[in-house]
Amino acid sequence: MTRVLLLAALALACVAPPAFAAEVATIGDKAVILPWGDWLVALAVSLREPILTILLPIIGGYIIQAIRKNYPMAALLLTQKRVEMMLEAAVGYGMNAVQGAAKGKTLSVNVAVPVIAKGTQYVIDTAPPAVIKAAGGADGIAARIFRKLDLDDHASEAGVLVPAQEQIAAGTVDADELRRMDEMTRR
Repeated sequence: MTRVLLLAALALACVAPPAFAAEVATIGDKAVILPWGDWLVALAVSLREPILTILLPIIGGYIIQAIRKNYPMAALLLTQKRVEMMLEAAVGYGMNAVQGAAKGKTLSVNVAVPVIAKGTQYVIDTAPPAVIKAAGGADGIAARIFRKLDLDDHASEAGVLVPAQEQIAAGTVDADELRRMDEMTRR
């Protein structure tokens, strides 16, 4: 964007000075020319940084507001993308927090329940409320994590998802435990 503006200013400076120059007065048979086109180009080049640092973010904010106001589907797409990113983080956290769970490995029922519970609680503790609401709350997050996991043949919604949701509702997974697990995984 900056290069385009500079090239436009350069082209204007190369082509237009005779057209921008204004004859102010004549002294004898010589014309006094005021080159205000050169001054205009110099002013535009000197204002480049303030324009880029002040006006572009403001204009960008107005564009985003217009998109949100006039195109709700665009906001929905952005929210859904954020929910998907959050779910990927939740699955990764749950897999790392539960012993016996590994990425790419088929999970048994006794491992899948804590993976879902810990992943859901992690999202609830760390994600913005709007994203949690868009995902359907704790039950919706747990259901989405359940769908993302590779479960063995004996796993079912009643055997995995319902106990995980009960564990989340009972509050057996707390933020302190998640922080301790997070510290252990960072070491």
